[in-house]
Amino acid sequence: MDLSAVQAALSDKSYSTLAPLCDELLLQAASRGTTTDEWPHAVHLLAHLYLNDLNSARFFWKSLPQEVKDASPELAAVWRIGQCLWNRDYAGVYTAAQGFEWGPDLADFTTAFLESYRQRIFQLLTSAYSTISVADVAHFMGMSEEDSTNCMFRIPPS
Repeated sequence: MDLSAVQAALSDKSYSTLAPLCDELLLQAASRGTTTDEWPHAVHLLAHLYLNDLNSARFFWKSLPQEVKDASPELAAVWRIGQCLWNRDYAGVYTAAQGFEWGPDLADFTTAFLESYRQRIFQLLTSAYSTISVADVAHFMGMSEEDSTNCMFRIPPS
């Protein structure tokens, strides 16, 4: 199976293209009866989370055979992030992402995911609250109170 396009997207940090690319390649492989033993399941799952497409992520996870889930600690770690997102465990997302030793394919991708997630949460907070405590900002953004205070003072008001 030729996964060079997936590797190229990872190398180019074109993370937003990965979910549709992986979906298409997996469909092509299935239609040809090609084995997917070397499929980058963790990358595929994280790609859906990166796009905030939780329904597709859940569907992909549920479609995986149990032996695939059991064979990859990295895939299980990505799924823990997905579970936190699904349950709106904001702080848990950061804990799950930072609490695993990611391999070379996912280290930068996970960092980019966290940056994107933190930006989405910040936008949500600024649109939802006219005032919010520093402790709450720190909780939602997975930062210390000091870091969240510094972050708030660097962002220009809209």
